[in-house]
Amino acid sequence: MELKKLQEHWDSFPEVSMEERPVLSSDLEKIVVKNPLSDAFYLRRRLLARIIIFSVLWIVNAVQLRSQWISDGPDISELVVLFGLLTYCLYFHIRLLFFADYPTLLSLPLISFLGKLETVLDKYILSFRFVSGLSGFYLLALIQYLLWTWNKGAHETLSHNDWYKWLILIFISVSVDILFLHSVIPKYRKLLAGVRKYREGIQAKAQYK
Repeated sequence: MELKKLQEHWDSFPEVSMEERPVLSSDLEKIVVKNPLSDAFYLRRRLLARIIIFSVLWIVNAVQLRSQWISDGPDISELVVLFGLLTYCLYFHIRLLFFADYPTLLSLPLISFLGKLETVLDKYILSFRFVSGLSGFYLLALIQYLLWTWNKGAHETLSHNDWYKWLILIFISVSVDILFLHSVIPKYRKLLAGVRKYREGIQAKAQYK
């Protein structure tokens, strides 16, 4: 449905070929900036929200890592891996946001626009893997906190057993990833397939002509 609405924007420029029709042009600019694609396609807010959250977590993790490093705490290896993962997540999402370039995205020709939209959706689907990995660390921290509240002996045992901690962390990460695969990701894969099919159909028609 969203793709049909998108084509209507191009159809409002009848004297220009499909490859040259701009979506974003003076009178349409305000409409486009508001929400021309629907929330399913317009991922800017989601990317910004993730970048803000990851930035806060990165700062907190950096402080914790410094504290553990000075005191030679037992969680240094865990915090180092988490720091690396948070750093890469921030880099990945910031790069994806700049690549999408939402202020100018809709000024692209139709084929270029659909190609970029396809890439953004594909990378956004991939980003759920990173979110799953981070979930493992923070859910493990929650488990440790609950153990500390209910049973300090069990908490001490887990805190000093890296093998069990990493095993639980991997199990949680994989479980969250499976949850995403069966809940959130199918919607984006369906959108991605729709955009790809739409782009390929237009290219096929252009070649046929």
